[in-house]
Amino acid sequence: MRMKLILVCLCLLSLFGCLPKSKDWTHPQMASPRKEDMLFEEDTKFCEGKIGAQPEGPQHDAAMAECLTRLGWKKKE
Repeated sequence: MRMKLILVCLCLLSLFGCLPKSKDWTHPQMASPRKEDMLFEEDTKFCEGKIGAQPEGPQHDAAMAECLTRLGWKKKE
């Protein structure tokens, strides 16, 4: 019985890693979550290209937030 419980827990933990990452941004004009995710990936790459090579930190986060906001994205509450 204990072995079954351990196996179930391990299976659940392995599946937990397969869940998609949740993003902190939403696009009010995009109704489909899948299309929103695809657009977010495209816009993130676009903004990364615009920002250039900056180290991760507050300046990078602020520049990304400004770029995404200009593209119509809003921070989730």
